[in-house]
Amino acid sequence: MKIASEFAQEDSRHRIVLVMTSLVGLLSIITWLGLSLFATLGLTAMALLYLLCVLWVAYIARFPLALGTAILAFLLINFCFIEPRYTFRIASMQSWLMLLVFVVVALTVSSAMQQLKLQTRQAQLAARQSRFFQSLAELFATQSHPHALLEAGCQHVHAVFDLRVAVVRRSLADGPLEVIAGDAALAASLPPSSVQWAIDFNRAMGAGTADWPALSCCLIPFGFQQTEVLVVAQPHKPLDIDFLRLLAHQCSQAYVKLGQHQALLQSELRISEATFKKTLLTALSHDMRTPLTAIVGAVNVLADQNIALDATQSRQLLESIRAESDYLVQATENILTLVKLEAGPATVHPDWQLAEEVVEHVVQRYRQRPQALPLAVHVFDVGVLVKLDAMLVAHALANLIDNAVVWHQGTQPVTITLRRQAPWLVLSVSNEGPGFPADFEIAAFVQRKERPAGARGYGLGLLIVKTVMELHHGQLQIQSVPGQTTQVSMLFPLSPVPEIAAR
Repeated sequence: MKIASEFAQEDSRHRIVLVMTSLVGLLSIITWLGLSLFATLGLTAMALLYLLCVLWVAYIARFPLALGTAILAFLLINFCFIEPRYTFRIASMQSWLMLLVFVVVALTVSSAMQQLKLQTRQAQLAARQSRFFQSLAELFATQSHPHALLEAGCQHVHAVFDLRVAVVRRSLADGPLEVIAGDAALAASLPPSSVQWAIDFNRAMGAGTADWPALSCCLIPFGFQQTEVLVVAQPHKPLDIDFLRLLAHQCSQAYVKLGQHQALLQSELRISEATFKKTLLTALSHDMRTPLTAIVGAVNVLADQNIALDATQSRQLLESIRAESDYLVQATENILTLVKLEAGPATVHPDWQLAEEVVEHVVQRYRQRPQALPLAVHVFDVGVLVKLDAMLVAHALANLIDNAVVWHQGTQPVTITLRRQAPWLVLSVSNEGPGFPADFEIAAFVQRKERPAGARGYGLGLLIVKTVMELHHGQLQIQSVPGQTTQVSMLFPLSPVPEIAAR
């Protein structure tokens, strides 16, 4: 730091020498020009030339140097161009008035120039700070963790203003300092008592303030009921305390807001997990107990040697066992799939697939059942590649078919349609039946008031389909005319197919 200070002082000396050399050269040129062409230019023109020189110095240097330039110009005009020439004696009142006006104008304009320079610097600094705070807010908006937010803010401040910045915290009055973000070496040099004082009194202290000004850095507390403190240091330059207060305020607001958002997300996650566990228990206790009881009852009847059963009765009991087992398999698959989907996008493994192959695979399973379901398949666009998770989509399609079969009425079969309707690939399942009510919502374990005799379930199927479509960035559409036709469609986004996939 001492070496850096010496370099800064040397650079300042070089600049002063350069300005002084330029000033001497400019005054020499003006004086030589006046001496050579005085008869042509006259005293007024020479005074204006010297005044321009004073203004130039006032623009590039500070007021003391401009004042010295004005005095030197006054002496040069008096010596070289005021009668009697080449002496400092002034012979007439007119010459005195001329010199007096020159000095007043030079000093007035120099002072105004200094004020203009100061206002220009302040305006430039205000604009720079405004752009900085806007960029800082945009940076904060991209952060997802409070500590990462503060770390990004410290790095941004250092990059823009060359400030050494850190954020420290002292949770306990007698505990050590905890560096949350920023320059750890800067934080390590702090006395813990200074940080505690800033927290207790919620007041800035250190360099640039009236409290403990000998401290090498400035401490700005985040605010009441907060234990974080912004630590800032800038060698060789005074600190702008108002700017640091605004910086600490913006960091504090973003830090608290993001922390509250994280806490809210955690709370929502805990509520979601609790709700999900409750729904699973509901499914296990309600949607599985009845078929298990039916299976156990049928098995006990078949196993009881004291009950005489004919072939028809035995076959009916076996058919009941098989139907209830199929229902349990489907319900178990739904629950396991829902548990899997709760993990989010990590559970989806999309790949380029021919959509009609996925449909044919699902339909073939239904046709292989002992009592084949009445299904009609219409594929209007063949060879369409779409990026999807085949297993999840097949499971979703099976759920739509099962729902359609449960609610199906009439003589027409359940219809499966595949067509391209840019920008979507639409996979639909249609059936004749009562349809959905106007206020229907897809939610877990919400039973409908009117169901066909023997129908069971708590809406897991549609919930799974909806979740699968969300994970595929698609849409789920329901079109229902009560008492006539119901069509549920899965819309998959069509994307350009890479050459390797097309081959």
